[in-house]
Amino acid sequence: MVFLLASLPASVLAQGENTAETDVSVITAADIAREKPASLLEMLKRRVGLDENNSVISMRGVRGIAVVVDGFVSSVSELSALRPEQVERIEVLRGAASARFGAEAMGGAIAVTTRRAGGRQNPAVNLTQGLDSRGGSYTRVGGSGERAELAWALLAESREDKGFRTVPRSPFPYQITVADEHGRATSVDGKLAWNGSDFASSLNLKHSDNHSFFGRPNWAFDWQTDTVRSQFAWKMNERWSLEAALGEDRNATAGVRDRGTGIDAAGLAAEQWLIQDTRQREASAALAWQDGGWQGRLGGSLIELSEQFSASDYASRALRTQAESLIRKQALFAAGEMPLGAGRLELGLRRDWQRYVSSRVLDAGPLWQETRGGGVVKAATSPKIALSWPLGQTLRLRGSLGSGFSPPQATQLYNGFVSAGSVTLANPALKPERSTTADLALLGNVAGGNGGITLFATRWQDKIAVRILDYGSPVVQQTQNVGEVLAHGLETHWSQPLFERWQLDANYTYTRTRIVRDQSAPQLVGNALPDMPRHKANFVLNYASTAGFSARAKWRLVGSAYTDEANTVADSQGYRWKKAAYDVLDLAASWRAKGWEATLALDNVFDRDYVSGFFWHGEPRTLRGEFILHF
Repeated sequence: MVFLLASLPASVLAQGENTAETDVSVITAADIAREKPASLLEMLKRRVGLDENNSVISMRGVRGIAVVVDGFVSSVSELSALRPEQVERIEVLRGAASARFGAEAMGGAIAVTTRRAGGRQNPAVNLTQGLDSRGGSYTRVGGSGERAELAWALLAESREDKGFRTVPRSPFPYQITVADEHGRATSVDGKLAWNGSDFASSLNLKHSDNHSFFGRPNWAFDWQTDTVRSQFAWKMNERWSLEAALGEDRNATAGVRDRGTGIDAAGLAAEQWLIQDTRQREASAALAWQDGGWQGRLGGSLIELSEQFSASDYASRALRTQAESLIRKQALFAAGEMPLGAGRLELGLRRDWQRYVSSRVLDAGPLWQETRGGGVVKAATSPKIALSWPLGQTLRLRGSLGSGFSPPQATQLYNGFVSAGSVTLANPALKPERSTTADLALLGNVAGGNGGITLFATRWQDKIAVRILDYGSPVVQQTQNVGEVLAHGLETHWSQPLFERWQLDANYTYTRTRIVRDQSAPQLVGNALPDMPRHKANFVLNYASTAGFSARAKWRLVGSAYTDEANTVADSQGYRWKKAAYDVLDLAASWRAKGWEATLALDNVFDRDYVSGFFWHGEPRTLRGEFILHF
């Protein structure tokens, strides 16, 4: 029996390979193996409507993208740590997706399903070695096996990355790098599963140790993650099945931060010692039903998130600030799919409650302050409806309407503070940010190719920002729901066989964002959101021979984008805030034979120098190589 993941509704589980809907794109293990990406995030950047900037993902002009791994609420950090060969399937849900994923899915979601343990009677072992021209390297050892109903899988990796980001010039001195950034990571990921005819269960254990150096002598962090997750599925009969999941994630981080006033000795001197610990516990259960073309799902989830943070003087270790919070998230959800005439109707509804159990912030000086709070509950109801309708034999029309939300932070609700020249007030009445997305797509197969065009619009309401209440001395300010943003555009994608063994894949996204209301800064009305390029396009030319050789050329084009909501082009000091448009060409070739695989790739062939983040420059020309032995 194939293990059913608690996060995936029956409608999605029933979809086939390479599904492309107006609001859902599916990337399969075969797609990943064919592309041989440097990382999953790099591959996702080439998908319609997705951007990534400093570990913040946005789609269709809206931030707030949920990341889910094997049905558990996750993060961009775990997504980056997953290796391509671990992944069975990635779903990219564009537009508001809180009806399925709850909080943080205001702009969409990325749902990853990793490969299940086992899959072969005889144990298999893979050894992978990778190198790049910047001095980075990685070694991975993986294995899996299955005997009767019992299956296992194990992957261990040691990795070193070098020179992945530079900031040669910035109006913010703390950003400027004086050395190449680099990082190290070691990880172990193990799975044990029981796959019976009517009952399946799995246990997943992960551990990693990481170090990151951010290009300044006293800006570095060490962190450790531990994860345990278990899943269960019971097929009660041909129609009904019961699924459940339990998990816990722990993350412990410690690091040093410099004074940040410049790149001289004083500015680079160590100033703060930072410690952060987080723990997330999660449980979910769902009852699934299917009968012919009818499918349904009903369930609930519970998440408890505990966070602690402290900053101390680097030399004396005297405490400067300390914060801790405890949040409980509860949800009930229902989803269904059914035939409607010649088409199919999909319905989803979810109710979320986020209880801010406690929040405490301590500022040790020079004016001692301590604030506490707790008990506030924020709730949101998120519906979604989608209808797909065939137009003849080759075309299909699909439309959907959904909603999303992103709750406020605990410190914004409870913890005001006083600093030199300003007073910040707490705001227990702060509401979650909300979004509504509508899209309409025409999809089909024409002249041997397949693709489609989608029109979309998202309304982002109750935008949270700091509003100044009194410009006196001190300035009095408060976090409030102050604004509204509109985002609309179109996405188009096409895949076309050109001639024998050659194929062209292309996609283009146009996104227009506009601030329509901002009570804290009315002068921003009409401006575009930062880090939201209007134009993005990707062209991929693939060649695959029958002898195990394949080659790819990938051309990525990204339009210009602003860095701030004021839409500053350049400031009085000559710093350019508006990021220029750029294009990057990547080439890759792979060889596959019995017992081994090899890949050679050249990223950023023309060594384009471009700004991809907050004054951060993108990766330079890099030669990558990977060799895999199968035993």
